Amino acid sequence: MNERTPQPTRYPKSEWETIVCPVCGLFDFEPLFELRSEPFVRCRGCTLTLINPRPRSHVLYKRYDAVYTAAYTAKAEKKLRRSQRRVRRLKREYHLQGRWLDVGCSAGFTVKAAEEEGFEAHGLDIATAAIEYGEKTLGLKNLVYGDLRDQGYPDGHFSAISVYDVIEHVSELQHFVRELKRVLAPDGVIDIGTPDIGHWRVPRELKRWNEFKPSEHLYYFNRSTLERLLSDNGLRIDRVRFAFKPGLKVCVRPV
Repeated sequence: MNERTPQPTRYPKSEWETIVCPVCGLFDFEPLFELRSEPFVRCRGCTLTLINPRPRSHVLYKRYDAVYTAAYTAKAEKKLRRSQRRVRRLKREYHLQGRWLDVGCSAGFTVKAAEEEGFEAHGLDIATAAIEYGEKTLGLKNLVYGDLRDQGYPDGHFSAISVYDVIEHVSELQHFVRELKRVLAPDGVIDIGTPDIGHWRVPRELKRWNEFKPSEHLYYFNRSTLERLLSDNGLRIDRVRFAFKPGLKVCVRPV
């Protein structure tokens, strides 16, 4: 990105930040296109696609309000059934028991499903309305508000960690993955789901892909960029699930 790249105007200039690539650390980007005045670029070093410059974290967090939560909980029964399938499958494939953490738990459907399967289930999210829904509607007790690194969980505390449609939203990407590794048990597993920009069904005209979401999806991984991010933090992809829609679905374990 050259110095003459126009500053996005959707928010005041002071509310934007320019970053190096959070995967490879380079500052060498190919401009792709803009959506709602936000610039989407590709790192020339590792091919990660991202928004850069981007709104600062406190601006991004404002998106996750009661309206955002209401849209998510509108299909509560369907989302709970999907969560139950995910939890049962991971439990069966890796013979898991003990503590489960759902990072970015939203309304708590995965936490509820993990409880039903006998786990001591915990969840965290940055949407207060979502946490309230999980507590009041689903009767969940172990939900907390905030970022993962602020919780102070003990080392190796969780046998299973689910990170569904979350990693693409996280501002401090390296800190986030490092903390996932720290709180994961040595024989534990992380189940990650995120949009896959390298998937064969992504439109050739990238701008038409419906996963490009300004101020929401900050990064767009392919398997190579996700693998590099994980590897640099002591994690490896153990299993890749087939995805008909453009998504990366991977089970991750410590190296």
